[in-house]
Amino acid sequence: MKKLDMATAFGFIGGFACVIWGCLGGKGIKTLILFYDFPSVVITMGGSICAMMINYPMRDFKKLLIILKQTFLEQIMDNEAIISTFANLSKKARKDGLLSLEDEISNIDDYYLKKGLQMVVDGIEPETIRDIMELEIGEMEQRHTVGIDMLKAWGGYAPAFGMIGTLIGLIQMLANLTDSSQIASGMAVAIITTFYGAVLANLVFNPMAAKLSSKTIKEASTRDMMLEGILSIQSGVNPRIIEDKLLCYLSPKERSGYLNRESSKAEGAMENG
Repeated sequence: MKKLDMATAFGFIGGFACVIWGCLGGKGIKTLILFYDFPSVVITMGGSICAMMINYPMRDFKKLLIILKQTFLEQIMDNEAIISTFANLSKKARKDGLLSLEDEISNIDDYYLKKGLQMVVDGIEPETIRDIMELEIGEMEQRHTVGIDMLKAWGGYAPAFGMIGTLIGLIQMLANLTDSSQIASGMAVAIITTFYGAVLANLVFNPMAAKLSSKTIKEASTRDMMLEGILSIQSGVNPRIIEDKLLCYLSPKERSGYLNRESSKAEGAMENG
């Protein structure tokens, strides 16, 4: 399940708001007209997009909009809930056997976890399960890496084409040195493409690439935790040991919160009993 990544959304909106506020400089909204030049937009955006098409095959380039969309979405993966799930599954498997997990699998939404547990129920060898599940993680990381590299490349091309636009503007300006009144305005227009490239690289593409990279690391860590839990259940490890092992994947703050909640649940169960 995915939801809107509020940090990305607020950062994106806030960043552009800061740039626009700086462009206004305490003056009226008409000041923004000074920062708009259609040929500069074409050079910076159009040129960088064409460079991306040269750099990547069409099958990857067509995924660019999907990649941009992914930066605004956050995969909901509650590690604490996952640990609780494994604690319950391990207790059930230890009590009733691995085949008893068949009914529980149908209630699991996560494809990776469901696939791993189904292989356990089907009696597949642990080495085979590890190989298949690690391959799943590797392919996920590879897919994400392509998207990250594309955004990083775009973040490099945008300023470069901004500079190209500036050079074009300077050449055109120098060609009209006889008209001194046009020199200042021509210089302003020439610099706009560099401005566009810098904003796109540092506020859009490079931050998006970094965000996707951090999300990939987090998802891979969660998948590793799931794999450890799956193999531990198959090996018949004590549920308490499984829980302690998976807690190592949590931050100290998350670990403390999880233990406090579990302790409260246990105390409530004793009081009700």
